[in-house]
Amino acid sequence: APVFSRRGIIAAGLSAALAAGMIFLGVWGYLTKPQTETFAFSRSTVFASGEEERARGFLSRSLADDRIEVVIVGHTSDAGDSTANRALSEARAKAVADLAEQMGVERSRILATGVGGTDPLPKLQGESDRAHQSRLARVEVSLQRRR
Repeated sequence: APVFSRRGIIAAGLSAALAAGMIFLGVWGYLTKPQTETFAFSRSTVFASGEEERARGFLSRSLADDRIEVVIVGHTSDAGDSTANRALSEARAKAVADLAEQMGVERSRILATGVGGTDPLPKLQGESDRAHQSRLARVEVSLQRRR
């Protein structure tokens, strides 16, 4: 008599195929899901301490796949002149775009814009006004795979 029944073999095969499909879809979803990181600036267009190296590490992920687009959005605090804030946020976004281009990312794969102080982060509980305003000086970089 056979050790394994035909139904048992078929059920095991279907289970293995289902598990492999779930793993594939999980990995595919991870690879195609946009990955976003935020990088802080200390003043003007100068990265905060250690942030440029972190940005280089994050941007290096886009070098291996030319289907990945780098979307960069610069931000400022919401205090002060809105026109000046918009210009500063655009300069921050351009600084990161230039960094990506220096690393070898083609300019056609980079989209950079600044939104000034129009998209502020919520103030954290117990956070001082100064700390909150400092946290607003940032650039968000998203790596998105073109479909």
